[in-house]
Amino acid sequence: MTAERAFLAVLDGSCRTPICGHARIDKDVVCFRGLIVKPDGSEAFEVFRNGPRAQAAALGADAGRELKARGGADFFAKD
Repeated sequence: MTAERAFLAVLDGSCRTPICGHARIDKDVVCFRGLIVKPDGSEAFEVFRNGPRAQAAALGADAGRELKARGGADFFAKD
């Protein structure tokens, strides 16, 4: 949950933003998947991160920054 919250915070996500983040723990490793989708569904970007459980927030934030850079400033703007 820490990775997911950090991911959403970087992307300024809400329940109205097409963003998904899912983290699971396998032993002491966090496996994180994040996805952003344009509101019209025309484009999507996905990211994966794995790392130590103690670095969950950093993994989620790093994934959010990558997708923010890949999508650009107006990615979630409705046309």
